[in-house]
Amino acid sequence: MKHLITILSALMILVPAFAQTADTTSAVVGDKLNFETPNFVAKNYFEEVKAHLSAEGRKYWKPEFSVRGNAMIYYEEVSLTAGIRTSPNKVFGLGLGHGWVTYDANPAQAKQLDFFLYHRHYIPLDRTRRISLYSDVMVGGSYVYNVSGYVIDGEPKVGALKWYLSWQPGVSIRLWGKSNVFFGPSIGPSIGLHLGLAL
Repeated sequence: MKHLITILSALMILVPAFAQTADTTSAVVGDKLNFETPNFVAKNYFEEVKAHLSAEGRKYWKPEFSVRGNAMIYYEEVSLTAGIRTSPNKVFGLGLGHGWVTYDANPAQAKQLDFFLYHRHYIPLDRTRRISLYSDVMVGGSYVYNVSGYVIDGEPKVGALKWYLSWQPGVSIRLWGKSNVFFGPSIGPSIGLHLGLAL
């Protein structure tokens, strides 16, 4: 477990660094950003986001949907996401999931609804963009709507709302068109693995 935490901590540092390196290889056409270039950027991240939100940038927005499953310690979840691909490498969106939390000490199981905002950044590993690294950052909440089993010290409690921050890096493999299968570790309130399909 210590080695896993060390590796994941290193990835948290390296993935943003690689993302910045990949973005700085962009092409510029005249005085305008080339929105069709996979790695176009502005001088900094905020200027790039501003470009994505501009009238010119919005012309290149595309929808992206995904379904994913999470298997973590004491926690399982299935979620759906809907987002906007503002560039070939960036996606912003929201998601809704259903999770099951197991309390072995009680024992008890809580069913909850999850809702979150997320940002995905792709880092292509080849020119065809068939294989890419990605980084998902999610912030959201979990609402407990059902509890079965024994309840100790008021936990788990129906109606409880908990906020969380989660990070899911991994590898994406393009199947056909823009669809891709993706998988990797899940790091948040618990640690585990995730597997999904994006369309």
